Amino acid sequence: MGCLERALCYIRRKKMKSVLLLLLFLVINSMVLGTLGIRKVSLGLAEELRKNAESKIILESMDVNRPFGETDMQAIKDVPNVNRLNRISEIQAVSTTCIPVAGSEGSEDMFCIHGYDKLENDSPFADKVYRLTEGDYPQESDEVVVSQFLAEHNGIQPGDKIIFETTDGSGQETVVTGLFLSGMERSQTENVRTVNRIENQIYGTADFVNRLSGGNSFINVAVYVNDPEQLIETKETLEKMYQGRAAIGITDRTFQKLKMMIGQTGRITLLIFILTMAAGSLITGLLLAMWMRNRKTEIAVLISLGISKKDILSQMVLEEMIIYSLAFAGAGMAVKFLLPQISNSLAIMQEGSMTPELSSGWMLLVLCLGLAGAVVLTVIAIFPYMKKPVKEILSEMEG
Repeated sequence: MGCLERALCYIRRKKMKSVLLLLLFLVINSMVLGTLGIRKVSLGLAEELRKNAESKIILESMDVNRPFGETDMQAIKDVPNVNRLNRISEIQAVSTTCIPVAGSEGSEDMFCIHGYDKLENDSPFADKVYRLTEGDYPQESDEVVVSQFLAEHNGIQPGDKIIFETTDGSGQETVVTGLFLSGMERSQTENVRTVNRIENQIYGTADFVNRLSGGNSFINVAVYVNDPEQLIETKETLEKMYQGRAAIGITDRTFQKLKMMIGQTGRITLLIFILTMAAGSLITGLLLAMWMRNRKTEIAVLISLGISKKDILSQMVLEEMIIYSLAFAGAGMAVKFLLPQISNSLAIMQEGSMTPELSSGWMLLVLCLGLAGAVVLTVIAIFPYMKKPVKEILSEMEG
């Protein structure tokens, strides 16, 4: 009878020991595969976060007579790591179809028109200072949102048109797409100039403001980066380009907060992985050591029948490898079913759209390492009996 047949016979004969070892390997593999799966998602989320965290650098012109121009915008776009820009313009204008809410006595009846490439970002709306009460943000170059108080003052509804004119006489027609409120309108004093009152702030696109002014100038620009990890390097590059001309700041709170949460998840899963491997190896080694001690009689009988120590060692190694392989297959199926449910219960894992699963490469690596570990532990457990002379083993059996 070969070593493989003897190994299978022993597993069938010692059902309780085999089942106990199978369950032990099943728990160890389930925890190892589960923690590796969650760790893989954490690393994937970190990469996805770099692209979607919208970390940015804000450049504010320090000289109103020297705003940023199209040449500056192109130069900023050419800086490595720059993703996109949100250009911000501003101009004062009058209207022939809309009367502003009156401010301090003697101030001109003018509106302050703010232009953004994307109004939802980098504006008082993004900071929750203003909120839309009706309609949508402007998307086209001839669309604006106005204060709800200004709309009531002039009988304006979303969809109505307003004509604005600058001091040089140029004018542009716009469509009102939405109304907003800040909640601070009634707390303003009578000393606020008309153009500075909240009700007289008009928000549209940067292209509309530039068309109204007849030029291409921007007072601020928000520079979004591709990789937040290189945000400081990008800021330093822009500081060298606009030293003394622009005040530069960074906004990176979202990325840093989520990065810390993902880092904590990664450290926890790594700790669980290490503890699982250490505890599993210790418990498995102790069990094998106790069981091998009780197999001295079996070893002596096999040796007396003329079976070599090498053949006996191969049999016992095959026993552990067979049981481990069955446990690994069961753990793989259990983790594949349970891992999505576990990850969905973790808030940090809900930030991304990645599916928590292990690649075939990781599965194969864990299998190989587990089999190697089972072989090493088996050899260590049986080694004291393999090094003894045959006569000593037989005499211990007789005693």
